[in-house]
Amino acid sequence: MYKFFKTLAFIALIFTFACSDENNSSQKAESVFSLVRVFAQNSNEPRHTFNVELANTNEKIYHGLMGRSSLDKNGGMLFDINLVPKDVDIAFWMKDTLIPLDILFIDDDGIIFFIHKNARPDDTTPIYPPKRPRVVLEINGGQADMHNINVGDKLKADLLGN
Repeated sequence: MYKFFKTLAFIALIFTFACSDENNSSQKAESVFSLVRVFAQNSNEPRHTFNVELANTNEKIYHGLMGRSSLDKNGGMLFDINLVPKDVDIAFWMKDTLIPLDILFIDDDGIIFFIHKNARPDDTTPIYPPKRPRVVLEINGGQADMHNINVGDKLKADLLGN
């Protein structure tokens, strides 16, 4: 229960930050996109390539994919968790998210260590990974199975520097 309240406090902090007039004007920049590739364990051949939007500001991390009624087939969002204070537990939820998502949690080395498949739209149940990720990738629900993406596979992305 403590984790839940700590996470809610962080969400409130981000919401306050995102709504302040001073910060709002500087964060309305165009969306930044990047290609990310997922490789099978011990393979040089990518399983799949996604063109993802970067959640690289506190406002984008808070808002994520909320309110969107669709996502490109090979689209997604990559969250830069380094922007979240180290003492805050990481949890994702689907509040105001209208489409099912697969949520992949990735460590500093780019290794996928946890996948939450087909997260239900508008579900407010927190999704906690077993450890703190470096980045989190949200893709359309069912894409992990469709492309045989598994725990232990590796994500390569500019954000990870690999």
